[in-house]
Amino acid sequence: MGHGDEFQQQGDARQVRRNAETDALLGVATATPEEGPDGLSVPSTALVDANGKPLLFVQTQTTYDPVLVVTGSRQGDRVVITEGLDPTDEVVISGALSLYAESKKTPQAEPAADNKAAAPQDSATASPSALPIPALAAGAVVVLTAGAIWLNRRRKTDA
Repeated sequence: MGHGDEFQQQGDARQVRRNAETDALLGVATATPEEGPDGLSVPSTALVDANGKPLLFVQTQTTYDPVLVVTGSRQGDRVVITEGLDPTDEVVISGALSLYAESKKTPQAEPAADNKAAAPQDSATASPSALPIPALAAGAVVVLTAGAIWLNRRRKTDA
């Protein structure tokens, strides 16, 4: 299917790098497709309308890969996928629309060149630009609070 290191972009959706903190904020959850009499099926919440084409995100070791699929019949809240999906794929079943939005605004994730690059980053090794927004907001609150305390103490000593 061309997931992970073999990923080849289809359409305008890009790979999204996996990140436990961001994934939790986006509500990302995955599951393998169910096999039934008509083939593989996924919850309808897994599908994203990408400019009129059905798209799923498949989880790899380091990324979520957008995959254009061909859909078949609906069976309750599930949709049969006739092309583009393997039974072993881990499909994003919730948070797919959020990942799609992320894929439209983030640069394409680069495949890891070696094992060191493939290792997940922790907060001690992450570059400042890779910090999630909540961490940046918390830092801003700390700086503002420290400034307010300093100004308050300065006023008391000037009086």
